[in-house]
Amino acid sequence: MKKGLYRLEEYYRHHATESEKEVLRFLLQNPQAAIAMDIHTLAKRCFCSAATIVRICKKNGFSGFKDLKIAIANDINFSRQLEQVSLSAGTKEKLPNLVVKVLNANIAAIENIYNLLDFNELEQIVRRLLESRYVYLFGIGASYLVAKDFQQKFERINKRTFLYEDIHLQLVCSTNLDKGDVAIVVSYSGMTREILEIAENIKRCGGLVIAITRYGTNRLAAMSDYALYVPTFEKPLRLGASSSRVSQLSIVDILYNTYISMENDTAMQKIVSTNKLLEKEDAEIETGLEAVSLPR
Repeated sequence: MKKGLYRLEEYYRHHATESEKEVLRFLLQNPQAAIAMDIHTLAKRCFCSAATIVRICKKNGFSGFKDLKIAIANDINFSRQLEQVSLSAGTKEKLPNLVVKVLNANIAAIENIYNLLDFNELEQIVRRLLESRYVYLFGIGASYLVAKDFQQKFERINKRTFLYEDIHLQLVCSTNLDKGDVAIVVSYSGMTREILEIAENIKRCGGLVIAITRYGTNRLAAMSDYALYVPTFEKPLRLGASSSRVSQLSIVDILYNTYISMENDTAMQKIVSTNKLLEKEDAEIETGLEAVSLPR
C-alpha cells in the first residue's frame, strides 16, 4: 500500500515543475475534496490538462489518478500528518534544544518511512532475497556501515553475503555477478559516481538491483529494479549522515524481520544456534578476564 500525501509533498518540495505545482497544492491542501473528483474535474479546477495529472501520478509511483486517490483516501483514514523537523540549529543554541532537535529529526525520519513504504514492493524484494543463493552488498561511507549491518544480520541466519570495504573491490565484484544474482545498493543521494558505476555493472551482468535511497528523482532509483525509499530530511551539504543513516538502518531491520517471517522456522533455528554460540564465546571471555584480574 503506497502512501500518497507524503510522496506528493516531497515531490512538490524538490522536483515539481511550475505547471504541476498548482495541482499538487490542491491535492495537499484539499485531499478530501480531491478524492471525490474525477480527473477531468480536477484538471478543470487546477487549469491544467488531464495529462499533467497522469504525469504527476506516474512520477510518484502510481499507475494513474484512481490509484493515487486510493492512496490518499488511506492516508486520510489512517496516517496522521507529521511536522517536518528542520535540523538547522545555531551554534549558540542550548544543549538540551540541540538534543531534542536531533532526536525529533530521527523520530520523524523513522515514522515517515511508513509513508514511503510500498508493501507489495517489499514483499517482492524479500521473495527475491529468499530465492537468491547470495546477496551482494554495496555502499560507500555511511552507506557502507548500513550495508555492513545488513551483512551482520543475514550472516546470522546463514544467508551468504558479499561486501567489500574497498571501493575498488566493490567495483570488481559488481562485474562478476551472474545473471539473476541479487544486489542491494545503498546510497542516500543516489547520485554518487562510483555507486552508479557499480549499478551499471550489475545491470550489464544481468543482476537485479535493489536500491535503498532517498525518495525523489535520482539516477540510482531510475536504474534499479526495486527501490526502498527513505525520507529527504538532510540538505546536500550535511554535517554528517544522521537521520538518513537511521532511516536506512530501519529499512534493513524491516527487510531482515520480513525475511525471517517469510522463511518461517528455519531462520529462527539458525538465530537460536548462533545466540548459543555467541553466549558461549562471551562466557569464555569473561572467565578469561576474571582469571587475569585475580590477585597473585
